[in-house]
Amino acid sequence: MAAQHKLGVQGTLPDSLAELAEMAEIDEAEVLNIFNSIDDLREGLIYQGVVLLNDELRHGVLDSGIEKPDAQLRSLGHSYTEWAIGNPALFGLIVEGLNRPMAPDSTLHRYTTSMRDLFHRKLVEMRDLGLLRPDSDIDAILILLHCLIKGANTVFVSRASDPWIKDDPRPTQRIATDMFNHFLDMVMAANAPPANKVRSPADLVRS
Repeated sequence: MAAQHKLGVQGTLPDSLAELAEMAEIDEAEVLNIFNSIDDLREGLIYQGVVLLNDELRHGVLDSGIEKPDAQLRSLGHSYTEWAIGNPALFGLIVEGLNRPMAPDSTLHRYTTSMRDLFHRKLVEMRDLGLLRPDSDIDAILILLHCLIKGANTVFVSRASDPWIKDDPRPTQRIATDMFNHFLDMVMAANAPPANKVRSPADLVRS
């Protein structure tokens, strides 16, 4: 909690485990029983952030009661932004980690690949339901989505100093929601199927 507090107030982690012990008002030996290094501390905070974020995303989709995959994607985008705004310190740490090389067994590597697989699955469902043409290039759309999310992450973390949006009167939640919805609308328009070919999720199950 001491490290997370400093991260939230100053935007940085303690420089050493000794500093962490001093902040938490405990003996350094107790800290060493939990963390071997500041990198271990960072990984622990990232793990905590990813767990909380995944819970928010899962509840966002489940609580919406939505079956259509395009609507589920919009719900995911809304829940993601809502969590990021409510947890700026942890979100900033996650974004920083996503812009660095990631070990294959790291929390962030598992998180980002699971998100890629989720988005891929939802785009395939959209295609199978007729929301996208059968010949839609799912992999190309996925790369565009990846660039959008990764770029937006960085922009929103540094919004206060970004000349493009720092003076924008709209709340970050509104900007992010509009941007994601606009992207999905463009994808669906560019890959629109012939009229009257849309199927329901129930049709997909029956087939």
